[in-house]
Amino acid sequence: MATKIELIARMEELLHQEDVERSSEAVETIKENYEALVAAEQAESEARAAAEEVQAEAEVKEEEEPSVGPPPAAEPKLPQQRIESAPLTNEEDKKFKQLLDAFNTKVNDIRRKRQKEESDNLAAKQAVMTELRTLIANEENIGNAFQHFNELGEKWKQIGPIPAQSYRELQHEYSQLREEFFYHIRIYKELRDHDLRKNTALKQALVADMEAVQRVDSVREAEQLVKEYQDKWHQIGPVTQEDRQTVGDAFWNATRQVYDRINEYYKARRAEHETNLASKQALVEKALELAKQAENISAAEWKKLTDQVLELQNAWKNIGFATKKDNERVWKEFREACNGFFDKKNAYYKELKDQFKAVRDKKESLIGQALALKDSTAWRQTADKLKQLQLEWKQAGSAGQRDEHKLWGRFREACDAFFKSRHDAFEQQDAEQAVNAKAKEDLIGEIEAFALTGDRNADIERLKAFSARWLNGGRVSPKQYDRLSDRYRAALDKQYGQLKLNDAERGRMKFQTRLQDLSSAPDGRDRMEREGRFVQRKIEELESEVRQSEENMGKFSFKSAAGEAMKKEMEKSIERTRQEIQRLVGQHKQLMAELRADKAKEPSPSTAGEGK
Repeated sequence: MATKIELIARMEELLHQEDVERSSEAVETIKENYEALVAAEQAESEARAAAEEVQAEAEVKEEEEPSVGPPPAAEPKLPQQRIESAPLTNEEDKKFKQLLDAFNTKVNDIRRKRQKEESDNLAAKQAVMTELRTLIANEENIGNAFQHFNELGEKWKQIGPIPAQSYRELQHEYSQLREEFFYHIRIYKELRDHDLRKNTALKQALVADMEAVQRVDSVREAEQLVKEYQDKWHQIGPVTQEDRQTVGDAFWNATRQVYDRINEYYKARRAEHETNLASKQALVEKALELAKQAENISAAEWKKLTDQVLELQNAWKNIGFATKKDNERVWKEFREACNGFFDKKNAYYKELKDQFKAVRDKKESLIGQALALKDSTAWRQTADKLKQLQLEWKQAGSAGQRDEHKLWGRFREACDAFFKSRHDAFEQQDAEQAVNAKAKEDLIGEIEAFALTGDRNADIERLKAFSARWLNGGRVSPKQYDRLSDRYRAALDKQYGQLKLNDAERGRMKFQTRLQDLSSAPDGRDRMEREGRFVQRKIEELESEVRQSEENMGKFSFKSAAGEAMKKEMEKSIERTRQEIQRLVGQHKQLMAELRADKAKEPSPSTAGEGK
């Protein structure tokens, strides 16, 4: 690994480069390496201080009592702060911090300046497009129109780059306006044909230029050229009718090939970063696993685990840069995992004498909680709480040979009392659900065997009666619910399908069937809540579509016959969407009413048992 002086020299070299933005990744790697050096120095300093303290304590104890072996020195922690915010006393660290601040300031200044320029350019291009729209709508003099059109084109070319997120949409709209100008203004055929041939030649030349970009070695240069050539392509007007398809296909095929190469390059870079991230994440998992193992172990086992953690730290230093958005996060996780391990190690030697008492107090508390829950009939909630208490019991460790067995007997007795009561209650519930399942099997058979009488209203009422019986037929085991529910819906849908209902009636019947199906499920409330959220999101999406369509209508003049037809079609589409919104609002109200009714009839957990 490079020294601090070498890293500072490299930082100074990157700071004086003309394009500092391209050096961001290299600077991030240098910063990470420098922080690793600072961490190593700090760890070494803390290790020496800890060793000296242990030696001093050992000498004092030798005078006072027989020694049984010195306690192990506390392990150094990795640094808690990044280089930007750490207190710096070393001159080299201060120098590096100054260089890093200067680099970040320079990069931020460049980015702010570029963002300001792109924002101003966007406003300027939008102004050009406004003038072009006015020209298309109002100018009748062919000479004046072309002169003004060419002036706007030159003004457009002279405007610099715009924000990337606005480029495609703005450029597409500008190209459409240019096309509209050429194909709607009254141009003499000779002049139009001349421009078309000229544009064809210019675009054919651009095709050759774009094909040449495929052979450019630098990917960054290829990115700049492909964007430049696309700008030129959109600035050139339409071509001859017979060449339009051929020239367009050739240009965009060449463009796609360039982008394929660019995408492959960045894909490979991302893959390398993802590999490094995976390697670092694996080290985090190993460190977390070692920290988990550091519970109730001997001094020899502590030594073995410590050596493994130090090996992980050395392996970390040899892994390259990870993805930018995850690099800092995964480093923090690794640092916290290592520090957590060493915290446990230091606490082990410091608090060993008080451990048994703390565990005993903890388990007495757990026994009290278990005793308070053993007579509860809120089966699911109480079972979860007792399982959590059992997990806490295991995690608490041993209370010592004298007390552990007696404490465990009391705790287990309380847990067993509850689970036996729950087992007895569930046996009764299973019997009831078996009866309900048999009744629903029979009901499905009735629906499948039902023959329509030809009296449409009577048949609908009969089918509704089937639905009411299904809804009031009680709940069944979750293991059988999906099978029975699928058969029930299929049988009912088949009968309704034979009635030849119109779309509105079929939709209402289908929704009523689904609502009944949801409410009769073992987890009916959860399913209805999910359905309600889905319908609400759909309503919001459709309302957004209506607002967007109305905004789009305001952007068009609709002066021509074709424009008037478009306006009517857009209005019809908006009205259809509003009708769909009304239908969904009705469904949402029904869902909410069913949910309120379900909550109102649900018994209190303290007075009735829960499902499994």
